[in-house]
Amino acid sequence: MIDNGPGVPDSIKDRIFFPLVSGRDGGSGLGLTLAQTFVQQHHGLIECDSQPGQTDFKLLIPLP
Repeated sequence: MIDNGPGVPDSIKDRIFFPLVSGRDGGSGLGLTLAQTFVQQHHGLIECDSQPGQTDFKLLIPLP
């Protein structure tokens, strides 16, 4: 998934998958934590590449 928003702030890039970390006003900081948990339960990985104007999340899930 790719978006064209402001990007992930540098101050939280290394923590975006931690609980309660959010770059949005009013964000709960649980969405990426839950997504990572579900993907890891299937032995997968989430990768994030972000700069202003383009943030790209890749879900890598192995086939059984």
